[in-house]
Amino acid sequence: MLKTDVIYQTLSQYLTEIKEFIQEVSDYQWIIAEIAKIDCDKNGHYWIELVEKKDNEIIAQCGAVIWRGNVETISNFYLKTGIEIQKGIKILFIGKATFHEKYGFKLNILQIDPSFTIGEMALKKKETIERLTKEGLIDKNKFIKIPLIIQKIAIVSSKSAAGYEDFLKILKENKYGFKFYTKLFDAFVQGETAVNSLINAFQRCSLEFKDFDAIILIRGGGSVADLAIFNDYELAKTMALMPIPVFTGIGHTRDETVADCVASMSFKTPSEVAKFILDRALDFDSKIDNLKQRILHKVEAFLNTEISKNQSLQERFKLAVRNSGEKLSQKMNLIVSEIHNGILKKVHSEKEFLFSLKQNLHKKTNYILKTKEVEITNLSNRVKMKMRENITRGNFTIKSYKEKLFTKLKNTLALKNIEIERLREKLHLLSPENILKRGYSITYLNGKVLKNSQEASIGAKVQIQLYKGKIYGQVINKEEDYGEPKLF
Repeated sequence: MLKTDVIYQTLSQYLTEIKEFIQEVSDYQWIIAEIAKIDCDKNGHYWIELVEKKDNEIIAQCGAVIWRGNVETISNFYLKTGIEIQKGIKILFIGKATFHEKYGFKLNILQIDPSFTIGEMALKKKETIERLTKEGLIDKNKFIKIPLIIQKIAIVSSKSAAGYEDFLKILKENKYGFKFYTKLFDAFVQGETAVNSLINAFQRCSLEFKDFDAIILIRGGGSVADLAIFNDYELAKTMALMPIPVFTGIGHTRDETVADCVASMSFKTPSEVAKFILDRALDFDSKIDNLKQRILHKVEAFLNTEISKNQSLQERFKLAVRNSGEKLSQKMNLIVSEIHNGILKKVHSEKEFLFSLKQNLHKKTNYILKTKEVEITNLSNRVKMKMRENITRGNFTIKSYKEKLFTKLKNTLALKNIEIERLREKLHLLSPENILKRGYSITYLNGKVLKNSQEASIGAKVQIQLYKGKIYGQVINKEEDYGEPKLF
């Protein structure tokens, strides 16, 4: 048998060859990818996970790094776009493949093109608006008539959003004493789950839309990337299909979002929405006052006309008395007296009518106000009762899920223990001791396992390991086999 030595490399030697090969063939290229994850370590290096998706499925993925010495590309990107480098945005960058024996394969990012990311977001927004327009949804909510007074308000926002408290403060502390009923449909307004959370909040609003005059979407500002969630098609479609008017007060100062486009009315800030609602209530109140003044003016004009007519009639009778002579003097004086009394009665009657009209108007106004107070109180009681029911139902559901989860975990652990025991038995059966025990042996040549008869020459000394004990021998003959191994 032919005696040969095994040629091998250490892992570091092999990986060094790979590193040198990648350095030789790789060069800086413009690359497009989406950021799936980004972290900055204590040394100021940015570690990034890049992905490429097709139909929302990841088809390519690798790590990348921006070294501390090149970190100005991050600040330059923000200065030109107003967008933080963060998860979910697409970037166009100059990158080069690198490889390290310990840290593996990564792309070294040298420069990021800000204009590509801006264009990508603008294109996506444009496509969404065109799709909504084609489907007849872009102006659908605008066709819904806005109530003269917006008193019952559904708010879609986060209770921790910057603009939410400002909105409530303006409504509650208004100097006119107007009262408003508001209900918060809590939702996330930033982060990965924001879109689904907002859609869910609007769907809950639609189930109670008869209890409200309008829905207000509030955020309170943020970066361009933060506001990108309001360009989502499904969110915009949900808003467009709301059965009552939707107002937006997202808090942006630059371009409007798709949510602004589909809303009945859009405002730059939550405070502007609140001021609009107050102005609308004040305008309605002014119209009621004007109507009241018009009624009073008409009543006064009617009284003045009647008094003028009566004065004219009185003068005519006086002239007739003077022309009739002394014979008719007493009779005419009596007629004049009767006419005068009639005029006084009529004037008194008109005054009583005016007073009665004023009293009725005051009573009706008080009655309407009391009725509305009772309705608001009843509505508040119903909301509280419903909230208590929902909390009780939610606690029961959580307890049920907890018990089911515990049972499922217990069963899963039991199954896994059984699998582990089976694997332990298989490993035991496949151990070298058991294989040798079944009659197999291992032949060594110069301290190395002998696998091929070509490796041993005639006369070579070999060592045979059995299950119990060893045998030392010498090769006196051998057969070469160049085909597939046949043991039997």
